[in-house]
Amino acid sequence: MANPIRLIVSEKPSMGRAIAAALGIQGTGRSFIQGDGVIVTWCVGHLVEALDPEGYDPALKRWRMDSVPFFPPEFRYAPIASTRDQYDVVQRLMNREDVGDIVNATDAGREGELIFDLVYRLAKATKPVHRFWTSSLTDEAIREAYGKMKPGDAYAGLRDAARCRQEADWLVGINCTRAQTLVQQKAGGEGVYSIGRVQTPTLALLVNRELEIQNFVPKDFWTLWAVFQAEAGAYKGKWFRKEDGRDQDRFDTEEAARGLAEALKGKPGRVASVTARTEKKKPELLYDLTNLQKEANKRFGLTAEHTLAVAQELYEAKLISYPRTNSRCLTEADTVKIPAWIRSLATGQLEALRPFVDELRTRWPQKLDKRFVNDKEVEDHTALVPTENPAKNLSGDKLRIYELIARRFLAAFWPDRVEAKTTIVTKIEKEAFKTTGTVVKALGWSEVDPPHSRPKKEAKAEEGEEPEEEEEAGTLPAVAKDEAVDTKDLFPKAGKTSPPKRMSEADLLGAMQSAGKELDDDELKGAMKDCGLGTPATRANIIETLLKRAYLERKRNILAPTPKGIDLIRGIRAEPLRSPQLTGEWEAQMERIRRGEASRDAFMEGIRGFVKDVVGQIKASAPAAAARPPSGPVVGDCPRCGSPLHLREWEGRHYVKCAAARDPECRVAFETGPDGKPVELCRLCQGPLRTTKAGSKVCVLCGAWAADQPEGLPEPGTCPGCGQPMRLIPSTTRGQYFRRCAPCGTVEAVKIPRAEGPEN
Repeated sequence: MANPIRLIVSEKPSMGRAIAAALGIQGTGRSFIQGDGVIVTWCVGHLVEALDPEGYDPALKRWRMDSVPFFPPEFRYAPIASTRDQYDVVQRLMNREDVGDIVNATDAGREGELIFDLVYRLAKATKPVHRFWTSSLTDEAIREAYGKMKPGDAYAGLRDAARCRQEADWLVGINCTRAQTLVQQKAGGEGVYSIGRVQTPTLALLVNRELEIQNFVPKDFWTLWAVFQAEAGAYKGKWFRKEDGRDQDRFDTEEAARGLAEALKGKPGRVASVTARTEKKKPELLYDLTNLQKEANKRFGLTAEHTLAVAQELYEAKLISYPRTNSRCLTEADTVKIPAWIRSLATGQLEALRPFVDELRTRWPQKLDKRFVNDKEVEDHTALVPTENPAKNLSGDKLRIYELIARRFLAAFWPDRVEAKTTIVTKIEKEAFKTTGTVVKALGWSEVDPPHSRPKKEAKAEEGEEPEEEEEAGTLPAVAKDEAVDTKDLFPKAGKTSPPKRMSEADLLGAMQSAGKELDDDELKGAMKDCGLGTPATRANIIETLLKRAYLERKRNILAPTPKGIDLIRGIRAEPLRSPQLTGEWEAQMERIRRGEASRDAFMEGIRGFVKDVVGQIKASAPAAAARPPSGPVVGDCPRCGSPLHLREWEGRHYVKCAAARDPECRVAFETGPDGKPVELCRLCQGPLRTTKAGSKVCVLCGAWAADQPEGLPEPGTCPGCGQPMRLIPSTTRGQYFRRCAPCGTVEAVKIPRAEGPEN
């Protein structure tokens, strides 16, 4: 046989073509590129997926409580239908007789390892494997990584951890979703209630915030302000008092604030103290993916998913390092590449950065602080930085994201930002008033990478405070201790505590990243220190999944849970499913598996025990079936099939559900009061409205959507012929309606009054 051929398998076509070009392999094949002794092919993300339960037993297609939990004797996989053609290509190449070895060139991380492993095992390939590992797609980085490949078995721990993550997520997701859905449907819910190890505690973060807002009771308070006149100028101060080591600066009643103002009116003041201190703020750490997504959301309103997509395009264009990173540091080996990265900024299209590069050259050579270069803080990939390839012809969001990364990198070489903070305490008799002011003495790094500043009102509202001015802008007048000042005015200000604000996408990303810090177990904290809920690569997808499943809705830049999302979190009795602790436990164990310190089999046995326990808790939370006449007292007839409607109660809410005695397929259910009467009625037919899984309202009787029903509709009324209730029916002509009596067929036209407006 001729010399064996090497097969390189990348994760995406763009990465495969970049590898081929760097290695001098010419070609533009649709499914692979073949050169002299080397073939480069690619996956298209995941090519293989785990079978659903019905893939093991067709009877499991029907969701029944007695069929969960289900544990496959051995996990089975199949090619994904939409990419079956590419799987067939890769499978055929892996098993070609002239292929001697295979290079796993998928993304360098746990998920990339899984993508390759699933294809390799399903294809029943047996060729030896080498692992290609790089954080950059520049030609130099590719050639360097290609020359330093390790045997695939060197990553056996990572591969086992990847399989554990995938299989454990499948067992929890499939079994808990089926069990929770059946429980929710029994309680009147609609559709599928999906459960996930990461998505459910992420949803809980938003639901808990929403419940805080709904349950928040605002509280009025008052503050007292004084205007002082010193020889050097006027300034304002806010009354405060030390209590239990903290500043107390509020009054519970307006009378108390006005009473003190009257008592101090006209009395002179004295400067009790003047404190000036200098604060130095170090440059921000380099971006990892999550912090880049947060910043892009704050500055430009970009979603996490879109930011990741743009960063991926920049990476594939060889302009930035690998984006799916959780590190904010570089390694010592990276420092030799820094001059080339700086040159790319000097010759690229960001002209605004050239003066900073020129200034940096006058100080060169300059080493980065140890905060930025730390091998111990880098796991799979380093922080996001520009590459040696200068940016040309970027525009729109690509330019915005690239500039964020470039400025943050360049600012790391700049000195601290210096701020002078002054605090004046002025006393009128024994009562103290505080004045604070800040002046920027040196911009330092913030001249290169100006921080995004939210309005003070927004920041105060987030903390549950009524926004008010507390800091003087600019420089305060020069005053000295014991200087006498005139009290020009004293006035109270009314305030009101505000509820926590709803989360933006940046807020949620931050909460996901820091989830688990409240855990007591040090090992779990350590396991979640760098990952939190999800990973940098998956957080955007988790948010989009929650949106697609109608658990969340996006309102401009705000994410809010839907009624369905709130119902799910309220309905989950198994606390581990709502808590980040589960992720912490898994990550701690999978890290030990990666290092070869723990067994994959033992981990999976523990997962099976966990699933059995959690499914048992879900089953136990189901509404009681029927100790009383079927599922509660009868409160009327079903408007659709005429069967009895039974009143039920769950989670403090009331609803009715059809007994389906006349029509076994009838699923009518809608919210009611304790008396069984509908909470809302349709404006067209007066039938009861039900809430869909997406939070919209639709009529059980006529099927009309509440959102489509115009205001000002007349009552349907009763039939003048037979006295039976009539219905309002939309005409085929948009905006017109008519009344119809179903029993006798009487039809009447309806006039909808037009809104008044200016004449044409």
